[in-house]
Amino acid sequence: MSDKVSPDTPKDASYAPRERGLRRRDRILDAATEVFLQSGYEAASLQEIVSRAGGSLATLYRLFGNKEGLFQAMVERKSAHLLQQLEQPRITGKDAADVLYGVGVSFLELALSADALALQRLLIAEAGRNPRLREIYMAIAPERNLRAIADYLEGEVSAGKLQLDDCYLAATQFIGMIKGNYHMRRLMAEEFTLSSQERDTVVHHAVGLFLNGCSSMAPSV
Repeated sequence: MSDKVSPDTPKDASYAPRERGLRRRDRILDAATEVFLQSGYEAASLQEIVSRAGGSLATLYRLFGNKEGLFQAMVERKSAHLLQQLEQPRITGKDAADVLYGVGVSFLELALSADALALQRLLIAEAGRNPRLREIYMAIAPERNLRAIADYLEGEVSAGKLQLDDCYLAATQFIGMIKGNYHMRRLMAEEFTLSSQERDTVVHHAVGLFLNGCSSMAPSV
């Protein structure tokens, strides 16, 4: 079976893998992450991914549809941890400072992780000739995470705990405060690490500034 498949080839939506199938799916995603980040998207071979993961191309197509579907699943898995911080059981009854601290720590860890940085470098290199990759990434990683934070903030506004006119904009600004210049420095291959204490200081300070701004909004100009 060839790696050359139509971009709109659908995966088998009726296929619901059981435990063994889920383990196989994880192995394929692990191998796909390695191959995509080592070879780039265009040069990545589905046969190479299957060779590393075990199984068959037929299984890969059944689970993911094609290379684009596999790339999308990889991005979804990478961004899932941050979304977990805003799941209802985690946030029910918690103070906004604690919730936003958890989100901030998870985001900073993700943003500075080697795999996330390698993926973004891949996108910078390839998005010009394959804008669909950019669309997939933006819709799944930044957009989905920002929307989840904005939804949480809207709930706090509705409960009278925060004052915000535009929760989506506020979510964008909060994430910008967390990233600071650390993400850009690492993206450009500057070698440094944030200690646990430094990370906590960055996130606590950002949460404090953000919540102070939400509780006492400056007059409109």
